[in-house]
This record gives sequence, C-alpha cells and structure tokens, in this order.
Amino acid sequence: MYAGENHLELLEQKTTKLHGLLHEYARVAVAFSGGVDSSFLLKSALDVLGAGNVLVMHAKSCLVGLQEQRQAENWPARHGFLGVEFSTIELQPLLWKEFVENSERRCYFCKLRMYKEFMAVMHGYDLHVLLDGTNTDDLKDRRPGLSAIHELGVQTPLVDAGFSKNDIRACSRSLGLDTWDIPSASCLATRIPHGVAITGDRLEKIAMYEEGMATLGFTGCRVGLHPQQDDTVFLRILHSDFDRFARPGMRQAIVRFFQRSGITDIFLNLQGREMI
Repeated sequence: MYAGENHLELLEQKTTKLHGLLHEYARVAVAFSGGVDSSFLLKSALDVLGAGNVLVMHAKSCLVGLQEQRQAENWPARHGFLGVEFSTIELQPLLWKEFVENSERRCYFCKLRMYKEFMAVMHGYDLHVLLDGTNTDDLKDRRPGLSAIHELGVQTPLVDAGFSKNDIRACSRSLGLDTWDIPSASCLATRIPHGVAITGDRLEKIAMYEEGMATLGFTGCRVGLHPQQDDTVFLRILHSDFDRFARPGMRQAIVRFFQRSGITDIFLNLQGREMI
C-alpha cells in the first residue's frame, strides 16, 4: 500500500489525529457493517475508549448477503473483543415505499431510516454520538447517503482525520484486522437499475448469483440485473480475477451456473472493478 518513510509518517499523523478526535467523546456508538472502513473505525474506537464505552450498531436486512452478515456478526470474536456490546437491528426496507421505488435518492432514504433506528436504540443507552466510517474517497463520488449522515449529525472521524481507503487498508493490516484486504461491499440493491422496483425476489437472485460466483473463486464479483430482461445479467469481477476467468474451463463453468438459474445472456464488463 505504502512505501517509504514519508508515507508511514503521514499515516502516523492521521492516526494520531483520529485518536485525538475519538478521545473527545466519552462514549460512542459505531455504525458497523463489517467492511473495511467500519472495522477500522470500530477497532480504533475500542482501542481509544475501551470496550465498555463503545456500542456496536449493526443492521441486518435482505440487502446484505449471508456470508457478509456472518462476517460482521463474528467480528468481535475474531478480533478479541467479546466483551463489547453488539446491537443488531432488523430492518425491513421492502416495506419502505420510497426505497423500493428505487429512485436516485434510494441510498438517502435507506441511510436516513437506518440511522434513525440506530439513534432510537442509542437513546436507551443514553448515547448521543454515532460514528460512521465514511472516508475521503467517498466524498469524490455522488453518494446521496452522505446527505442523510450530515442531516442527522452523524460524526465521520475518518474523513476529519484525512483517511483515504488505501490509508485504512494499510493501517488495518498493521493492526492485524482480517478485513484489510477484503473487496469493498455495497448493498444488493445497487445491482438493480434505478427505476426498476426493488423486490425480495430480485434481491434473492442477486445474492444467489454472487454467492455462486464466489464459489467459483470470484469473491467480490457484482452481478447486475437488466432493467427489462430477466434472462440477462452483467458481471463485474475484480481486476485481479481476469486471469482466473481465462483459465481453461472457467468460462464454461460460469455459463453452466447461470444457465441452471434460467439466465441465457451473460455479459462481462471488461473494465472490471477495483478492490477499493
């Protein structure tokens, strides 16, 4: 990730700033998905404030694959923090009209609902500070969910300390977090084109397709749906997986997998996707 003393010194400065920001809070709740960013933020908060002063807020829903859900739930055990309070709330996004309509503001509506529910739970713990793992790279993209974060007064200490995604990966590795090199994740609804209704059936199919690709060795593959044709999918694999795709018999194995699910047209995005 980083080579040279200047980069290491910069990371140390950012880490010092992050710890200083966290020290300003006596007790916090951390919005936790189990991904790269929220894992690093949670680890930092636990190291600075102690497990007794951190509440982990995790959302469970049909928008997250089963493997990703398990990874999040057993994170404390894997990293030696069994004593931390871990609160899981069950979301029902398919009951949210503004969400299932799948407009370009879908992420805003979802984040707003989720964090409001987090805050309701926090109230019972007399907690008033919610931390979110947004990083500086996230600010470069159009992310409607950021509007909800700012609207609710959620704190983003990784942004305030200047952490990019690569910074977070480098620091996570040095801290021994097993999340340091996992591909970035997003909710399953992002595979459904805007304007196409989000349904349980579509989400289940996406989860099944991506789990199947992971079984074939393509962890981090995203399978997009066609806006009109149910027998068509679009694959985006990691840049590092194109060699795997080119192995003898692999293309045929992928075709067989999707054909068993009724898919006849399978398109591969040759640009791929970065792990970030």
